[in-house]
Amino acid sequence: MATYAVDSKRQMMTATGVVNSVHEWEDTPEGRRQSERQAVDEETRLPLWAVEVNYRTVSFDRELTARAQVTVPAPLRPEIADYSPIEFGDLVASARVTKTGQLVESWRAGGIASHTPRKDTGKGTSGDKAA
Repeated sequence: MATYAVDSKRQMMTATGVVNSVHEWEDTPEGRRQSERQAVDEETRLPLWAVEVNYRTVSFDRELTARAQVTVPAPLRPEIADYSPIEFGDLVASARVTKTGQLVESWRAGGIASHTPRKDTGKGTSGDKAA
């Protein structure tokens, strides 16, 4: 898998406001699947979060908007305003080819460098589970 450092100031991204926990993968008798346990960063031991972003790219001479999940470690779920600019620290992109020949990207960052926080922080969101 090829991995490339990305300058977050030059690769403009817009956060959609969707942030989900990243879950560990486990091997079961039925095969590999996601577990209920939240994954943690190996270096910082902080929980991992998937921050959904949109960005512009060019593929085969066509400009388009791409959507990606950027995995970041953070002690608490990042509260990010819907469709706001976002910058990441230590952003890297990895590319690999699947068994079917598709090119797949994955994004990871050391943290969030700057973003606009949600105005409804603490009020809950429709994705929150009841206790």
